[in-house]
Amino acid sequence: MTGPAGRAGAERLLRLAGVAAGYGETVVLEDIDFALNEGESVSVIGRNGVGKTTLLATIMGHTTMHRGEIRIGPLVASRLESHRRARAGLGYVPQEREIFPSLTVLENLLVAARPGRWTAERVFGAFPQLSARAGNRGNQISGGEQQMLSIGRALMGNPRVLLLDEPSEGLAPVVVEALVRAIEGLRDEERLAIVLVEQNIRLALDLSFRTLVMDRGRIVYDGPSIALRDDPTRLDALIGLGAAR
Repeated sequence: MTGPAGRAGAERLLRLAGVAAGYGETVVLEDIDFALNEGESVSVIGRNGVGKTTLLATIMGHTTMHRGEIRIGPLVASRLESHRRARAGLGYVPQEREIFPSLTVLENLLVAARPGRWTAERVFGAFPQLSARAGNRGNQISGGEQQMLSIGRALMGNPRVLLLDEPSEGLAPVVVEALVRAIEGLRDEERLAIVLVEQNIRLALDLSFRTLVMDRGRIVYDGPSIALRDDPTRLDALIGLGAAR
């Protein structure tokens, strides 16, 4: 796992400062502050409805900003449209995956392509299972393959920051293990900054050195994952629902 400051000399790729955001006049997030460096991952956990998905949507520009600032690298992105944030270096893997069912696996990748290191061939190298399914339509592949395709499509935009919303949801353990290995490779070898929203608490704590716990639209814990993993009582107090068990 990568430490809280990432690797020595790592570039800061994402910064949220004093962010309040929501949908229309409804404020969901309040006083959100955190930063992420190159090669660093952070897991975001909490009960349902506390604002985790809204956090990712806000970073992508899908919500209404009420206060605060978002920076992608040196760029102030708080008021930029989503497509401009994507060009600035964000990649987004939504919970619903949102692949195109009538397009082939290869076509799903090519439709999102932007110049850079990530090509369809490189995605197939990262997810060999997709290579064998390149000619299958999106509705002809398994849920695990759809998740791999959704991540691969995000990579085709050549992002520097990858936002993942519930990537393990509904997947068999063996598929989750393969996804975890792929995500670790993207962080450690490709030096992507990764924000992972995940309901599988153990997976989230194991995958990132650092964890944010959210409650009622605020960050109530920002610190080492191991401190929560080794203290089930504290984790339960922050999240409840017997999450540590």
